[in-house]
Amino acid sequence: MAPHRTTTSIHIAILDTDVPVPKVYAARGLYSSQFRVLLQAAAARLNARDQLRNSANIEIRTTAYDAAGGCLPPLELLRKNPRRGGQNEEGFGPLGPIDALLITGSSASAYELDKYPWIAPLQAFIQRVYEEFPEVKIFGSCFGHQIVAQALLSHHNPQFAKDDNNGASGTSHVESQKEEKKKKGYVSVAACPSGYEIGIEPITLEPAFTDVFPELRERLSHPDGKLRIQLIHGDRVMPLSSPDTSSIRSSTNGTTTTSTSLPSPWLNVGSTTKSPIQGLYHPSRILTYQGHFEFDTFVNRETCIEFARRGGWSDADVAAYLDRIGSMPAPGKEDDDDAKVAAEIVVMFLAGEDQDRDVPTTPPLSKGAEDAVADSGSGLVTPPSMETDVAGTS
Repeated sequence: MAPHRTTTSIHIAILDTDVPVPKVYAARGLYSSQFRVLLQAAAARLNARDQLRNSANIEIRTTAYDAAGGCLPPLELLRKNPRRGGQNEEGFGPLGPIDALLITGSSASAYELDKYPWIAPLQAFIQRVYEEFPEVKIFGSCFGHQIVAQALLSHHNPQFAKDDNNGASGTSHVESQKEEKKKKGYVSVAACPSGYEIGIEPITLEPAFTDVFPELRERLSHPDGKLRIQLIHGDRVMPLSSPDTSSIRSSTNGTTTTSTSLPSPWLNVGSTTKSPIQGLYHPSRILTYQGHFEFDTFVNRETCIEFARRGGWSDADVAAYLDRIGSMPAPGKEDDDDAKVAAEIVVMFLAGEDQDRDVPTTPPLSKGAEDAVADSGSGLVTPPSMETDVAGTS
């Protein structure tokens, strides 16, 4: 007789920062609904495989919040204390305290705080949750990835301005450079100077990340070890040049490239040519993806087609993007990508499966981090709700 397994519920507050394009909304509902369905399915697969080491069976429960409409979770509903066994705390309603935040994709650019008045409160909320609620995990997808990076690792983080000795007596030149770097942050969010990244673009995963989640490496759909999920974005997270990080010489081809390290214990999830930071990981606290495991071929094709209509893209560009997204699978077949395993990694992260695993020393970012950073421009992740938001972006 198999041993009895208890069930642990994970309550996720999903922050909707946009609405899907009309055909996707008609078929799938809000982004929060799509995430709920996919994460519950991922938890069911993990439970069926008895794959979770540190947890009982996982049950995903969600509450949706209209972040773009100014509605954020009340702080008093967030988890304050560590779990005690599989029991939920009392006094938080039937779903228990909020264990995690999930921030969806959006048509807004994270750096356009003046244009979108809801972004600044969301950014401040992320910062406060990170600082004051260590038991609450944060996951971000696309725009969610970018706003988390901007809130916590860029000059927008007020923590970087604290404890600045302003070149006080006795401070060495190197230490002063490090302090100046800290004030500027480690990354920026800006438009991709080479245009949109759309469709399946194999993501080179950082070994340091897959060492924490070896299940990702083991279950990829292709033997090249790269992650394949749908992408559609015009903004990216870029590393800032660092005075305390010198150029390194590649051990494979002898070329010298400039690379920048994230502050420990942050890790880069992976990279593509256009986007050298395809995700961020902070053990037991933060996980983000630039890509969309919640987008299948149908969702991304419809999103791209509507985006093209609103933006006035050329037929040639649209055809090229749709080709990279791929054709709809035959009835009864699934997309040939890694969306399922990417979703399972998110559930494992939320379940605390990374807590007992060694996290390697933060490595330098992958080659490509030396690309120029654009100062502004449209970084629309999904088609905007207003036609004027994409004028002149093609």
